[in-house]
Amino acid sequence: MKRKLIALALSLSVAAAAFTACANSDENSEESAVSETTEATEVTETAEETTEETVTEVVIDEDEFSYPLTLEDAYGNVVTIEEEPETVVSVSPAITEIIYAVGGEDKLIGRSDYCDYPAEVADIQSVGPIDLPDTELIVSLEPDVVLASSIFSEEAYNALTDAGITVVIIKDETSLEGMIYTVQTVADVLGLHEEGDMLAMGLSDEIAEIYNEAQETIAEDGITVYYAMSFGEYGDYTAGPDTFINDIITFAGCVNAASDADGWSYSAEQLLAADPDIILVPDWGYDMFMETEPYTELTAVQNGTVLAVDANTFERVGPRNVDALRTVYEYALDYNSVAHAGA
Repeated sequence: MKRKLIALALSLSVAAAAFTACANSDENSEESAVSETTEATEVTETAEETTEETVTEVVIDEDEFSYPLTLEDAYGNVVTIEEEPETVVSVSPAITEIIYAVGGEDKLIGRSDYCDYPAEVADIQSVGPIDLPDTELIVSLEPDVVLASSIFSEEAYNALTDAGITVVIIKDETSLEGMIYTVQTVADVLGLHEEGDMLAMGLSDEIAEIYNEAQETIAEDGITVYYAMSFGEYGDYTAGPDTFINDIITFAGCVNAASDADGWSYSAEQLLAADPDIILVPDWGYDMFMETEPYTELTAVQNGTVLAVDANTFERVGPRNVDALRTVYEYALDYNSVAHAGA
């Protein structure tokens, strides 16, 4: 069976001619990104330049999907799932969102305290926090598989595996391409391979559409965007260059104002020096940010270009990252229109 995916390393496509006017990467980075993309999808057969969209359509050969399914989890453990699971417990809000997105909610019999999207997940039995849930309760539910993120504690992992429960720790991804891979991995574990591929291709198409439009409209203007994950008394944290939120900002045609950050750590002094054009603040902290020194000194605060956003669409790796991408692009497009009107 063959399927067509849109390469997510959009600006680093092998269809280099289509990106001459807008690409900022050099030739070596193009080759490296394409290599990583093809390794992730195993075999790249053909790539062709499109006329309406400046992306590469990659056709890949795909083996027939079947069980037993063997994969290496985020802990480096090789896990084998002998047959399609009928019941699943998810102790990760991001994974739970993916389960619903691929249509696997009928298999879900347990979720973490923090799994809150979509709203109907509230009807599912809660098993506790994401790092150290109630393992006795989970065992009593007799799930075929437990899905968790890498924050899952070794204590909980050992307790469940010692009880004969299959646990899969899903890798924390740091890119939008990784988000697509996570969707496919979770779908495969659930036995929803085709559904996962369809969702992955749909998400890829949406990302490509937004990216290409951004390249045509705002990318050359260098609009700087800062994501205020935390601030003030909670400490200043943001999305550095090696994060999937950085991808959300840059694929929206903008520049990450915190490209000099080390991981997620930042400082108010660095933020004041960067003085970004646009600041994104989780809606829970918007009013506080707008009224707290020294953030009141920022140009974006004074000009009203601070946007309250749903933190979960930005901070959980999953399909709603595309909603976050569209939010950034549309806000930046409006910002650009106003800036040019006043020029």
